[in-house]
Parts: sequence; structure tokens; C-alpha cells
Amino acid sequence: MSFSFSRRVVIEELAPLTAGTDTIERVTEFKILGVILSCDLSWKKHVEYIVAKANKRLYVICQLVRCGFAHQDIVSVYCAVIRPVLEYASPAWHCGLTGGLSDEIERIQKRCLRIVFPYLSYSDSLAVSGLQRLSDRREAAVVRTFNDIKKPSHLLHSLLPIKPCNPGSATRDTYPYRLKIGKTARSSCSLITYCIRKRL
Repeated sequence: MSFSFSRRVVIEELAPLTAGTDTIERVTEFKILGVILSCDLSWKKHVEYIVAKANKRLYVICQLVRCGFAHQDIVSVYCAVIRPVLEYASPAWHCGLTGGLSDEIERIQKRCLRIVFPYLSYSDSLAVSGLQRLSDRREAAVVRTFNDIKKPSHLLHSLLPIKPCNPGSATRDTYPYRLKIGKTARSSCSLITYCIRKRL
């Protein structure tokens, strides 16, 4: 997969990579560890994938409702079978979601709760079922992951941009990390930059 956002570079015109006599296939997207990466660094394809996968499992919820299972039992099945699909590896991609993609994911939970609680609004069904909005859960997962990365024993701890210590300058700002300046908004979509920007 080739990445380039320069107007001077046409990816299709780049010479193909070879390994011995074999030409390495160039792709625009691929799945690694269950997450779909795209050459434009957007998460549209991944969101389409998890939404389609979760939609297929809503049939289970419909069948449980028809069989007369208790509402809380059906919610437990949703939490065990459908919600994990929508949240898998979310700290890696949540920071790069657009509002529209976030709404697409949230729509699955709305559909599920509408099946279980057909006469309640989404906010009321969340209160009755004890569930949170998926966007809030993803945000909490990002915070937990970043707090883990702060620990010196974490494998990603060395990626944190530590603010240089200057004994000669007095400052009230005690936040230990500095925000790397990027030329595009795309650079702020990574987990570490996103968290430092929010000063987590």
C-alpha cells in the first residue's frame, strides 16, 4: 500500500515493488488484525465493514424479542454479540472518525434498542437499559489506553513527545508532553496527538 498526499505524486505511476522475480501487488486497502486500513488514511471502509457485520447480527435480537425474552437478557446478548464488533480496537481508529462515521456506528445501537424498547426514545432506552452512547465508550477507551501508554513499562511509552526541561525558564504549565505541529489536520487524528491536544 502506498501513501502520498502530494499533488506532485501519482501513486498509479510509481514503479511497482518486486521481491526477487515476483511483483508485489499494490492495494488501496487491507485488513490487519481485524482492522481495515485505507491508503487515504480514512476509516470509512472499516466503519462500513463493522456496520455491515453488526447489522447481520441484529437478527438475533429480533428473534429474542419475538420469543419473549426479558429486556435485560436481550441487552446482555447485544453487549456480548454485537457491541464488541463495533468497538474492536476502537482506540486505534476513534480519533480519526468524522461525525458522520461516528453516527453510522451509533445508528446500530439505536436500531437494536428500538427493537427492544419500541416505544422509548434513544435517550430513554439508554437510561432503562443502563447502556452508554458508543461514542462515549470509545472516548473512555482512548483515555484508558493513553493512561496505560504513560506508564514507563508500556511498549509505546517511548513514542510520547516529552516536553524538554529548561531549568532557566519558569512556567505554570506542568503538562509533561508537547504537541507536535503538523502541516495538516490529518496529523491530529493519531491516538497520542489527539490525547495531548485534549491534555489528557
